[in-house]
Amino acid sequence: MKKTFIAIEGPIGVGKSSLTKKLSKTLNYTVEFEIVDENPYLSDFYEDISKWSFQTEMFFLCHRYKQLTDLKNINGIVSDYHIFKNKIFAKNTLNAMEYDKFSRIYDILTEDIRMPDQIIFLDASLEVLQQRIATRNRSYESQIENSYLAQLKHDYNQFYDEVKHEVDAIQIDTTTLDFVHNTDDYQHILTLLKPLIGEIDHDK
Repeated sequence: MKKTFIAIEGPIGVGKSSLTKKLSKTLNYTVEFEIVDENPYLSDFYEDISKWSFQTEMFFLCHRYKQLTDLKNINGIVSDYHIFKNKIFAKNTLNAMEYDKFSRIYDILTEDIRMPDQIIFLDASLEVLQQRIATRNRSYESQIENSYLAQLKHDYNQFYDEVKHEVDAIQIDTTTLDFVHNTDDYQHILTLLKPLIGEIDHDK
């Protein structure tokens, strides 16, 4: 098995952090979680997206840049995000002037940043995403509108279609999967990942 950088992506509530935690243990990889709760603008953002979106996106951009820069010399990483997700979210929340400004800053910060070797895109039905968001019971997420979540699903699917020919990427519909509690479901994901990273010999 070659030591690589695996990024797990997908809409809110799809199970990125849960899969990251399990894969890091199985593969004996360094684990990297994105900063979410530490964002001081997040609660305000979900109450008034148009007012607080620029501050929220800039906080995430700067922190993700710092996190990924610190990982540049580490072999064997599994992360529950990558910095390109900033553009997916920013496109939905910023007005044209703000997005132009954000994009220029993004391009400068990411011109030499480490990109993932593999990307796992997780997806699920809107109803399942809603259930999972409710189950983890984060107060600020209770304000997420269905239209916003549906748009994120659409944008992630579109992004997968754009990058799947440029980087090793797989898309997994987790609507009927419970890879946290069901061993067979988790093994299914490992089977899909194996062709990208080689023999998986640290299964635990």
